[in-house]
Amino acid sequence: MLKYDLNDLGFEYKGAATVANKEMKIGPWNIIDIPKDIDDKKVENDVKQWINKICAIEIPTSLKCNLRCKYCYIDDLRMKNKDVSKGDVTIILEESSEMFPGLMNRNIHDKKKAYLTSWGAEPFVNISTLEAMYEYAHEYYGKNNYVLGLSTNGTVWTDRIKQLFINLHNDGALKEIQISLDGPPDVQNKNRPYINGKPSFDSVKDFTLKFIDLMIELGVKEKKHHFCSTIHLQDDDFVNMWIESAKFFSEPNQWHTQSFLPMRMSGEDMYGKEEIDKFIEAQKQMVDIVKERVKDNIGIFPFYTMKLFGDTSCKSKNAFPFCSAMNTQVGVDIDGSIYPCHGPITTPMYKPWFWIGNLFDKTISYKKLIRNIYYQYNNWNRAKCTSCLIYHYSSDSICWSCGPHNLAVSGEPTIDNIMKCDAYNKSFPYWVEIAKMTMNNPILNEIPMLIDVELKDKLKFNTQGLHYDRNYDGIIQSSTQKICQKNINNTENMYYESEWWDFDDFFQEVKGIGIIGE
Repeated sequence: MLKYDLNDLGFEYKGAATVANKEMKIGPWNIIDIPKDIDDKKVENDVKQWINKICAIEIPTSLKCNLRCKYCYIDDLRMKNKDVSKGDVTIILEESSEMFPGLMNRNIHDKKKAYLTSWGAEPFVNISTLEAMYEYAHEYYGKNNYVLGLSTNGTVWTDRIKQLFINLHNDGALKEIQISLDGPPDVQNKNRPYINGKPSFDSVKDFTLKFIDLMIELGVKEKKHHFCSTIHLQDDDFVNMWIESAKFFSEPNQWHTQSFLPMRMSGEDMYGKEEIDKFIEAQKQMVDIVKERVKDNIGIFPFYTMKLFGDTSCKSKNAFPFCSAMNTQVGVDIDGSIYPCHGPITTPMYKPWFWIGNLFDKTISYKKLIRNIYYQYNNWNRAKCTSCLIYHYSSDSICWSCGPHNLAVSGEPTIDNIMKCDAYNKSFPYWVEIAKMTMNNPILNEIPMLIDVELKDKLKFNTQGLHYDRNYDGIIQSSTQKICQKNINNTENMYYESEWWDFDDFFQEVKGIGIIGE
């Protein structure tokens, strides 16, 4: 089978190690690359546990994009110029429904939906594949039995796109869409121009307003979209762009207003003191913006503060959030190759690192499977965290970085960037100050405003209801039900969690689903 991107780069595709190992059959899957000294029963248990809990799948419905964002981690332009057909998408959905029990029609009911995510470059430049996803899910799963996740740069609106939203709404499958908007016109247009260099801000505004009007037309009362903002750390004007965007998103009663400020820095691209200092300065200046908004009775919650102290819940291993990748979700490329997520699909040089198997070949490499699980979730580089302020003083975490993304950006096979750790630690007092102005999280009463590193081992916390068990593996939740002070208005909860976390209990047997293990 043609492995299109590796051949483009001159690689002979191997997939998994070529040394002599044993193989075995588990359900419909061919398991290869099993070391001869591994007990068959262990292999069977490991593979079944992983396969049985996959209930979400990412598909690259478009490998083309109409923008050229300055910070995009897809640096190989061939990965933004590949054709994806309706047939490519349909066969992935058909095969996934046969091979992953959690995606089978007979397992779908009110509490267990199938989660399908359309991913790009830019999905909406290829509307036919999105229509293919809807058509398949509508016929195979039926109304209220699936969710189609959508993320877009918000520059393309057509009658077909409008109809897609209507169809998904009617099926109960439109949970929320993410629209990429970095900030006001000067920030957006500088970082996210079209291929021809023209500005994109007005297009995003037009898309958003049409989407809002459509939701009103359909009688939808809750907000069905949120913005995602990335500020390019390598830009000399990083601090000003951060502050401009904070003011922009917190301006009252505008189409772009959000109580949850979405700005985050781009990738893991911290190379030294200059980048660290820029990031810290942006967080310091954010304190003054929050003070002004609080005076005006407006509640805003910056990205990092919300993540550390907000009323959220997530899968956790030793207090570090899990991603759904390899946990309940996988990404499948158009050639059938299986990866932990969409990230490696557009990073050809690192695809052999993250390759797990092939859906069309019905093959899983045991070595690659176990390696990817441990790469994502093992505590192999956590020793440094024991002296970290964030580790000791927050009720949630911002620190579990994306392994595939970090490898793609930095070329380093690590989960964390140590310079980012330094930037986060030095920014932490500002995030605490912001949280104390806007949130009711009980842990804030235990943190001194001016944190003395030497005090951290002397302070005694009331840990009841909070998450301090560093050996805990399960769902973590902050103890506060309301993240906002009562005297602050405009406090809609902009943080939503996907229902598939209900399934997230790795290394625990999943009951009631699947042909594998029955």
